[in-house]
Amino acid sequence: MTTINHTTTLGQFSIQRLGLGTMRLTTGTGIWGDPKDKAQAIRLIQQAVERGVNFIDTADSYGPYTSELIVEEALRPFGDQVLLATKGGAMKYRPGAILANGHPYYLRKAVEGSLIRLRREVLDLYFLHRVDPNIPIEESVGALSQLQAEGKIRHIGISNVSMEQYQRARAVATIDAVQNAYSHQDRRHEALVQQTLEDGVLFVAHTPVARNQWQPDQLALAAAQGQSIHQLALSWLLEQAPHIVAIPGTSSLAHLEDNLSAYPTALPQH
Repeated sequence: MTTINHTTTLGQFSIQRLGLGTMRLTTGTGIWGDPKDKAQAIRLIQQAVERGVNFIDTADSYGPYTSELIVEEALRPFGDQVLLATKGGAMKYRPGAILANGHPYYLRKAVEGSLIRLRREVLDLYFLHRVDPNIPIEESVGALSQLQAEGKIRHIGISNVSMEQYQRARAVATIDAVQNAYSHQDRRHEALVQQTLEDGVLFVAHTPVARNQWQPDQLALAAAQGQSIHQLALSWLLEQAPHIVAIPGTSSLAHLEDNLSAYPTALPQH
């Protein structure tokens, strides 16, 4: 059995490496609109925090805005116990359709909107959600750096980026976190995982268990150990590097409990 360090750090904050993504708290199809059961969505977030989760990830495009509003309401009883990450720079204009907008003026409005919806004086961690193909990433990240200097952002992150974009962003601002897809069966960004480890930059893995096509031997391994395949997949992910935080998302309390019970025995590397 492999021992996994269950915490990492961002600045002065100690983070549990199993966090919670909140994209699926919207209606689901197209990530659009309010949840079918708002009370359950709030309860799910609160139960996660009560179980020790202290890294919650959201974005202004989830809903749009719905997720941020739900997260704010859910976290009111917990004060500053939770590190809250949100994202901007991706405009949701209809179900299933999103458009990158990295213009400095838009990002300023996005940050100010998130501050209002989340009722925060400063955003703990703010990600550029997507790189705008029409705006150099240096300009987008430079705008976030200015907002950081104004005290509106504590830590800057970038999401859905290539190695080149990561390096260009680091040339104009201190990047404290990268959020990309990474899982047992999606290893496109392994080089970036290793680079961020060397650079002391947090790597937040989104979509850590979804979209996987499990093989019979992998399912048999999970069954033999009395675990769900998602638990083993999350354990594999946490074993890859100590700076990885996984943010599985769910709208189900049962699935939340399953994810949080991830067992420290990894899937095979192949």
